[in-house]
Amino acid sequence: MAFGNPFGRDREGTTRNITAYKITTIVSFLLNLVFTIMYTVGEPMDSPHHHTIYGESGRHYNPFTPSYIFVSIYWIVLFIGQIGYILHLFSSNEAYVKAAAAVGSHFILFNLLQFAWVMLWTRSHTVLSELMLVLNFLQLCALYFRHSTTPRFVHIPAVSMPLTWTYYAIFWNGSVMVGCHSLACRILANVAIWSFLIYAVFFLLIFKDYSIGFATAFLMAGLGVGQFLRQAIAFQWIFAFTIMAIVFLASLVIGIPEIFGGESYDRERAPLLQEA
Repeated sequence: MAFGNPFGRDREGTTRNITAYKITTIVSFLLNLVFTIMYTVGEPMDSPHHHTIYGESGRHYNPFTPSYIFVSIYWIVLFIGQIGYILHLFSSNEAYVKAAAAVGSHFILFNLLQFAWVMLWTRSHTVLSELMLVLNFLQLCALYFRHSTTPRFVHIPAVSMPLTWTYYAIFWNGSVMVGCHSLACRILANVAIWSFLIYAVFFLLIFKDYSIGFATAFLMAGLGVGQFLRQAIAFQWIFAFTIMAIVFLASLVIGIPEIFGGESYDRERAPLLQEA
């Protein structure tokens, strides 16, 4: 079998490229998984300015510093979901394989750019790590708008959760990058946090995407907890919990009819897309 280019379009389906998708998807996933775990529990030793993922954050507390417990839970769920996504590439059901491979190139790129972020962030290269996040966000947006009707087993671990994490990480990394400690910067952060409400409501109203809503609500809960435990007298945690509540309730309103088979738009019945 020819070893096709996993980033190229294949109008005839995924048959010629599926081997490449399987190999590169697993390699990129393991690269991100292994180094994320490594640098969560230990520091890289090849740089004079090296810290764990959370250690680097702890050195630069800012208005977007979250609860590390919430971030860890988010990533555990995401990694588990990504394993499920990868298994669909090996399914005997051709429709499942085509649905998974349709977003394969973006999934691979997400893991590679996230891996690059981990490597740069833990070595205090915050400008370059911010660039990796912005690039990842742009390519995930391109993925979303090209493939907004993928089945849930693809959409949640490969599209909505990575996109929401990357959007949040841009603010977290960016606040460290600019050294957001002044009163003026904190006021700006108090305004910027409301972009998460706009972000979630946009996807809820336009795409009825409750998975982005729940992901955003969870990260806002983590931000609220992280800010409250560090600085109880502040607006940031109040705003975070307010956004969490609004988005969570809106996600329930939209999600419950779809999850339990109402007449709302259902991703599971959406047509499978051709390969990216």
